[in-house]
Amino acid sequence: MAMSGRQKRWQYLCGVAALLLPASAIAQQQTPPDASPQDPAAVAEQDGDRSTDIVVTGSRSQQARSNVDTPAPVDVVNAEQLTETGQVEVSQMINFVAPSFNSAKQTIANGTDHIDPATLRGLGPDQTLLLLNGKRQHTTALVNVNSTVGRGSVGYDLNAIPAAAVERIEVLRDGAAAQYGSDAIAGVINVGLKRRDNGVEWRNQAGITKQGDGRILQSSVNAGFKLGDAGFLNATLSVIDRGFTDRSGTYNNTVYLAPLPATRFPGYSFSVPLTAAEQTRQAQDEAIVQQRRFDRRNMIVGNSAAQTYSGFVNMGAPLGDWEGYGFGGWTHRNGRAAGFYRYPNNPRTSNLSLFPDGYLPFIETGIDDYTVAGGVRRGGRGEWVIDVSSKFGGNQITFDVDNSINASLGNATPTHFYAGKLTFQQFTNNADLSKAYDGLFGTRTFNVALGAELRFDRYAIGAGQPESYLDYNPPGTPAAQVKASGVQVFGGFRPDNVVSEGRRAIGVYLDLESDITDRLLVSTAVRYENYSDFGGNVSGKLVGRYKLTEALALRGGINRGFRAPSLHQRFFSSVSTQFITVNGVNQQREVTTVRNDSEIARRLGVPSLKPETSWSYSAGATLSLGRALNVTADLYQIDIKDRIVISGRFSNTIPALATFFAGTNVTEAQFFTNAIDTRTRGLDVVATSMHDLMDGKLTASLALNLNKTEIQGGVRTPPQLAGFGETLLNREERGRIEVNQPRSKIIGTLIYEVGPWLARIAATRFGEITTVAPQLPEQDQTFSPKVVTDISFAYRFTEAVELQVGSNNFFDVYPDRVRDPRLTNDGTVPYSRFATQFGFNGASYYAALNFKF
Repeated sequence: MAMSGRQKRWQYLCGVAALLLPASAIAQQQTPPDASPQDPAAVAEQDGDRSTDIVVTGSRSQQARSNVDTPAPVDVVNAEQLTETGQVEVSQMINFVAPSFNSAKQTIANGTDHIDPATLRGLGPDQTLLLLNGKRQHTTALVNVNSTVGRGSVGYDLNAIPAAAVERIEVLRDGAAAQYGSDAIAGVINVGLKRRDNGVEWRNQAGITKQGDGRILQSSVNAGFKLGDAGFLNATLSVIDRGFTDRSGTYNNTVYLAPLPATRFPGYSFSVPLTAAEQTRQAQDEAIVQQRRFDRRNMIVGNSAAQTYSGFVNMGAPLGDWEGYGFGGWTHRNGRAAGFYRYPNNPRTSNLSLFPDGYLPFIETGIDDYTVAGGVRRGGRGEWVIDVSSKFGGNQITFDVDNSINASLGNATPTHFYAGKLTFQQFTNNADLSKAYDGLFGTRTFNVALGAELRFDRYAIGAGQPESYLDYNPPGTPAAQVKASGVQVFGGFRPDNVVSEGRRAIGVYLDLESDITDRLLVSTAVRYENYSDFGGNVSGKLVGRYKLTEALALRGGINRGFRAPSLHQRFFSSVSTQFITVNGVNQQREVTTVRNDSEIARRLGVPSLKPETSWSYSAGATLSLGRALNVTADLYQIDIKDRIVISGRFSNTIPALATFFAGTNVTEAQFFTNAIDTRTRGLDVVATSMHDLMDGKLTASLALNLNKTEIQGGVRTPPQLAGFGETLLNREERGRIEVNQPRSKIIGTLIYEVGPWLARIAATRFGEITTVAPQLPEQDQTFSPKVVTDISFAYRFTEAVELQVGSNNFFDVYPDRVRDPRLTNDGTVPYSRFATQFGFNGASYYAALNFKF
């Protein structure tokens, strides 16, 4: 029966209502008309007053379960809810939907400028597993070695998946290594691609910040086609053009003459008045600045510029008694990010013939992310369901440096350099079987699932051109005249960094789930995995849900998980320019990251990497009173042993390292090691309500996450480094793990629809964060909580045409500025690069025109 316009609008409102509704959501999940009968998501029951989201993540049962009925909390977000946020990239969409998820863009952080670190429940980016259509997705080739959230970790590039291709996203907020294998310590994010077999959606959006920069131009087309009588093909093309944002400050030191001391700021306890000679030098320098018309606003501190091109396909068709399916895609991103300005008064990095006023170097990245998967499945209710699949994917990052020099080359230096590339590839093969029994052992339902996985990983580093890394200083050059070697801002990968290493992982699992009675649901799983580079691991999980009444239920669980050390953490090495804090002042240093099995690591006694292991516990309750009120609350604790970190920087003053750095500009080394144990505790609460109001419908929701991570016990320091525990994990690195992400996040949303109009307001409160100085406690700073408000209005001219206008961060809220002027890079970086709650772009405005045919 065809729906009336009012019914369609009601269905649309239900979809938007789920925007922030995790486990207790009452929102609508539209069932694809072409969904496989074996897919539990295909059997959702709907009515005019209430609907449920059918969850497939975290369970292999053939019994369809809503997200209210699952024993573990799951956030379900559909395509409409994603676009309602006004964001155009998937990571930012989820960031303003799920309170337990955090992702903020980084600045002046090399490759991390282009791939946003994303975290769940305050843990690391590599402690959450990403699935695509229920199959393990590959990580990026990038390991974060700079001073950002997730330093030392390897995450996923969620923005490589175009939003226009996404049907729904499920965020399982519970450990699931026993079900899916390594990495699922904090939880699992499953991205489901669209399955629609007819029609075309064409989405267009343009936006800009209040400051007039950071333009966003996005256009995407999604089309569905029938394959034969019962098959489908869904295809997506997407383009996003993103411009720079710049919130830099004014440079306040000398430009052409020798720099002034960092203690020159009056009114601070550390301040020392300038001497008469320094005051004279300052005046002389300012005269040159005026003469040469030097612009003291010479940095770009904000989002990088990027152009992203994506093509994705999802398909399925009957093959006799079997169903064949396939999906995949390719995304290419060109990125350009600025580094720190190199001023002409630094003799090590300057070339006054080529750049008499200094230069701003840029890191340019070419990122290719690709996936191809295929499989067959057969079986139905009461039969053995067999699913056999293979999936190949990879991520490659090519680095170029522009507008820079290798100072040691003199005037022979190029100004554009190829600096090398990183590659990661993964080939995964799965065989999964499941069968549902009714009445077995006296239970209502009993589901058995078992399977095996064979996975191959490969990681590689390719060298850059020689000019990007070599030292061309003539032998015997006096130390005072030595020029910096390698290209400034991002030294190229060297021949001794080149690597191509692989490993094999084999896993088998058994998964049992049963509705023992109408009230009691129990699920358990056990998994064994064996890795060719470190051996085996056993994970287990036991979760349950008990209905006290039809409206009230209790749920909880315990699981043992693990995370295998990534190949990146085992084999990455490089020499990079890093700005670090020394005696309270930001300084530029050449730092080498060495392989875990390198001669330096062995000399320092660093043991081989081993897996992180975890125990996690959860307990919660759900209250469902229909549209009037739904509330869920879940407590959790996650204990991680042997957590892998990247160490602090060990100086060449240590005798064991002096000979390794002789004849180079490198002064410090860092490495990966299993150094600490951590405990994370937290709370998730969600409340939602839907009411008739005048001639329309009002939906209200409130969702929050509280989390706290603490390091347990001491730092595991090798005997050769006895007394250097504070260097291995200093105050700054402790702070990055414990207080560098918001400990609280609250999202409140009101949506009102009347006739063809829809109005939405969402307020997100990001809790306080703290940056911890490595040496001087007086430089610690706590950044106060901030509330970011998003407002949007949508008008449907017809069922086929919709206009949406809105503002993200409508009230133009910024984080606190950095308090200590010594940490602002002479005034050019007024906001913290090391910890950010939500970025520092301020208000932005957008308009979107969408068509459905």
